[in-house]
Amino acid sequence: MSVIRDAMEAMKDIVLLSDKVERAGKTLSEVSIELREHDRRLIVIETTIDIARNQKRIK
Repeated sequence: MSVIRDAMEAMKDIVLLSDKVERAGKTLSEVSIELREHDRRLIVIETTIDIARNQKRIK
């Protein structure tokens, strides 16, 4: 009986680990999307600063 119990515990651990890996993957995907959004916003800010600097030089 102990061998069967150990096998069942191992299968339970595998299922739990699989679930944790899946949740970590989803979280990583969400972080990746957020990082791309921050990058896009940073580009807009940098462009605005560059335009302002160029306008200051022209005047």
